[in-house]
Amino acid sequence: MNVTRSTLHGLALASALSFSPAVIAADYLRGSYGGHQEPKSTAIDWSGVYAGVLAGFSSAKTDYTELGRTVGRSVLPNLAITSQIPDLINLGQVRKQGVNYGAFVGVNFLWDDVVLGFEVDYNRSDIKASSQSGPISRGLTSATTGTDIWNTTVSATGRSTLNDWGTLRMRAGWAAGYIMPFMTAGLALGNITSLATATGTTQQFAVTADPVTGLPVLTPRGPAVTSTSQTKHRGISYGGAIGAGVDVAFFSNFFVRAEWQYLQFASGGSRPEMAINTARVAGAVKF
Repeated sequence: MNVTRSTLHGLALASALSFSPAVIAADYLRGSYGGHQEPKSTAIDWSGVYAGVLAGFSSAKTDYTELGRTVGRSVLPNLAITSQIPDLINLGQVRKQGVNYGAFVGVNFLWDDVVLGFEVDYNRSDIKASSQSGPISRGLTSATTGTDIWNTTVSATGRSTLNDWGTLRMRAGWAAGYIMPFMTAGLALGNITSLATATGTTQQFAVTADPVTGLPVLTPRGPAVTSTSQTKHRGISYGGAIGAGVDVAFFSNFFVRAEWQYLQFASGGSRPEMAINTARVAGAVKF
């Protein structure tokens, strides 16, 4: 076979171009340079339904201030100084700690790396608190009775138990491979039992001046009056819930969680105001 000199020159030129840096770079960018291909991501799919169990430690602040005033308004009714009785009661705030445990279920929807979803949880606890005010004694007067004085003693107690609670929350998270930080916000329902009791004793005195010394003299206008007022609550209290945490996947269908949650239950009627901070851990299976 005869090969011309021009043909040999063409083959040599083509061979040189095929190994030039520009051609190698172009092949690399097209992914045809197999020795430098990046592996595909092995991150899990966070979307779908999941369920799990949880355990936590809670610090609850119970505010009996308004509850004490509520029970104080009816402890010595229909007297000229009745409206002043709530000011003698100060049950204040109490902080208590306790453990809780429960379960949760939720669903995630994935848009690129953004995770949005809903979650429901149930928590069982036994956080109890109590407070006491008095006995406090005061000499009360009223403009409607001139110079009369009521010597009054009032005491009060408040007790409450947070039996369990549940939340319905929206979640927003960021899928960063096997880690997903998230934030939550929603509605909280608490099963709270509370009891507040106030006891008051008062006696009315007329104030006159001693005709000899001119010093004030107290003359009883009748027997002492004693009464007790009590208010109870057992049932659902409504409030709000916010929180933040991180889910960490160990397998494609199993993850663990560390989370902080804050609950606020408003006072009203016979219910004390309650705020709960909870740190908890959890494990869940994704279906």
